[in-house]
Amino acid sequence: MDDRISALLDLAYRNVPAAEANTAIAQARQQAAESGAAPARPLREDGPGVPLSRSYELVLDPATEWQRFEADALPRLVYHLESVGAHPPLCKGIVIAAFVGDRLYFLRAADLVRHAAEAIGISVDELFRRHGTRESRTAARGPPLALPGNDKPR
Repeated sequence: MDDRISALLDLAYRNVPAAEANTAIAQARQQAAESGAAPARPLREDGPGVPLSRSYELVLDPATEWQRFEADALPRLVYHLESVGAHPPLCKGIVIAAFVGDRLYFLRAADLVRHAAEAIGISVDELFRRHGTRESRTAARGPPLALPGNDKPR
């Protein structure tokens, strides 16, 4: 296995046999929600939000080389994280479930993207700039735009 991918897997906070994936992923999602994921939607109009957590499943062949991971899997992961609002540095509510051979490794999304960015030699912000949705996270600034008028008489 590529040393850089092995180093990513060393960040795993838990690993289990892949045969236990359904139960283990459900538990990991629950733990991610309890750890401070942003509210997804209110239970009632006046009620508290429901914590949102997601897992991102990743399949890595033990023979996968870093260059392939960097070119294929990492851009997809970064795009997904940004598209669901799991922005760095915390990427709250997202757990990475990486299937490698007959094992399933659980990693915090923030740990994985931080380590991957360091391995590439760029910042996490640059990683998201390159592979994210390219949508602005802030409101546009500047003078208001005039809306087109209706030039036809009524």
